[in-house]
Amino acid sequence: MKRIKKLSPKQHLWYDIIISVLAVAAVVLAVIDIAEGLRPWQQKADSFILSIFTLDYFVRLLIAPKKGTFFTHNICDLIAILPFHTVFRAFKLARWGWIAKLGKLPRIFAFLYRPLKKAKVFFNTNGFKYVVFVTILMILTGGFLIHYAEGMSITDGIWWAFVTATTVGYGDISPGTFYGRCIAMVLMLVGIGLIGTVTSTLTSYFLNASKKRTVSDETLDLIKKQLDDFQALSREDVDAICKLLRALKDK
Repeated sequence: MKRIKKLSPKQHLWYDIIISVLAVAAVVLAVIDIAEGLRPWQQKADSFILSIFTLDYFVRLLIAPKKGTFFTHNICDLIAILPFHTVFRAFKLARWGWIAKLGKLPRIFAFLYRPLKKAKVFFNTNGFKYVVFVTILMILTGGFLIHYAEGMSITDGIWWAFVTATTVGYGDISPGTFYGRCIAMVLMLVGIGLIGTVTSTLTSYFLNASKKRTVSDETLDLIKKQLDDFQALSREDVDAICKLLRALKDK
């Protein structure tokens, strides 16, 4: 059987961008569906995106050299295309709409998996993932603490903490007690650190991406991508990788 030609680096970049944009759009539609339901045109857009991901999944499954390995490595992609709306239609008829809405949650996490996976390099730059984790933790903690300090609801507390940490400061909710203001000061400092880290991370990321890359760098990147799916490599592929590594070492 003739081996299907792989995408070029430029084609693969455009493929990743398009898939990531569609995944984010699917997540937004799923959130809207949970909150207030989809309008007719939004339902059509959701069905179109789902059909694109379904086609993409089965094409990749068809060309995968080892179907079992592909299946185990792409569970999230399979969850994203499962027809949860059909499975939970009975709950809607039974007036248990909240259960039907919960069926959207697995799809949201599944669709987010691909763009987040592609953004892995960005989040690893300057330890940015740790800053994001600490910031989210501080926002949630600040939201709960302000709930007790000011007597506001938890949802309002988290909203206030998010607005404060991002240094937006709408002013629609503001603390009036001593403890509430102390919590606000801590969140402001966290927010300043977050904005500064975002700026430096973006600068480092694009500077590294714009650096002139040698043939050796491109070859090593290609080898790393192949090794990510090591189980799918044939013995011939392994031998070819070993020869390339020896040639780079001798050079």
